[in-house]
Formats: sequence, C-alpha cells, structure tokens
Amino acid sequence: MEKYIYAQHIPTTNPLNTSMHHAIILKGNKVLASAFNKVGSRSKGCGYWEKTIHAEVNVVKSLGDLSQLKGATLIVVRHGIDGTLRCSKPCKNCERFLQKCMDEYGLRKVIYS
Repeated sequence: MEKYIYAQHIPTTNPLNTSMHHAIILKGNKVLASAFNKVGSRSKGCGYWEKTIHAEVNVVKSLGDLSQLKGATLIVVRHGIDGTLRCSKPCKNCERFLQKCMDEYGLRKVIYS
C-alpha cells in the first residue's frame, strides 16, 4: 500500500537536471508531507554555511508539528537524471536525524529506494 501511495506522488520533472531525492511522510493512507532535496540557503542568519538540505530533513521540517510523526512512515526515493530509480542510501547525518525522529517522536519506519 505504501508503494502505491508513493507512486501517486512521483515527480515528473527535475529542473536542476541532477539526481533528485524525494521524501514523503505517510500515516495510514494519507500523505502528511512531501519534499525534495534542495540547493540554496536554508535561512539567512541561521548559522549554516551548507547550501543544501536533504529530502529527509526537508520533509520533516515541512511537516511542522513533530507529534504527527508518531506511527508514520517516511519514504525516500532517488531518481536519476533519466528518471530511473536509484539507490538512496542515507548519509550519516540523516541516519542520526531519523533515528532521533524514531526514538523521540515515534516515527515508525523509514524506507529507502
């Protein structure tokens, strides 16, 4: 069921012409949030010099209310330039971030392509 719901939200274009990560948060049959990896400043004066935000962090940030993570599933999929499905192995920072979401906010499961 989760794969079917995700299939309805697959992006059709990639304006940056690069590989792209897409993340969605599902609870039951409902999509709570959807986001992509982004290039650009996170926010002025926030103290971050890094110019990217990974899809996993972006989708949780876009959710807003972290209590909604309880019992939810987060799916991350990587699409290549040609639209093919690619391996979406998380970086160490995202692994730690998502483990915290599971431990502290009750995120049920994380699925990577």
